[in-house]
Amino acid sequence: MTWTETHERIRIFHEVEAVAATDMSGALPWREEWAQYFNGPAGLVAALRARWNHMCEAQLDIRTNEDELDETSARLRRSEAGILEILKHAAGEVTPARVLNLAGPRHAPSPSSRSRRFHFHGGPVIPA
Repeated sequence: MTWTETHERIRIFHEVEAVAATDMSGALPWREEWAQYFNGPAGLVAALRARWNHMCEAQLDIRTNEDELDETSARLRRSEAGILEILKHAAGEVTPARVLNLAGPRHAPSPSSRSRRFHFHGGPVIPA
């Protein structure tokens, strides 16, 4: 997977999170142009589940005390409540009734890597 594809997948995750946070029905937001990145709604659900698992592994340290672990877990569940609803409703098979087809303007695509490059004239400036 190229950096551009990875960046676009992350942008799509953010768009899905934004829609899920406002919808909270558990329906999976979907645009047909996302099929090239996820091979359909079921692939997006699998990617969201993997992302949730990675977030939990990264932020929940079993070596901390129980109160801190519970607090971090509750914070994660609050901040990702919309995504958790999608994962809960998609525990079985992703059916067309559980897919929320998005229409209308979408977020702008990620800028190309060429426009994100830094061009230094005479080298970087180091603060004194």
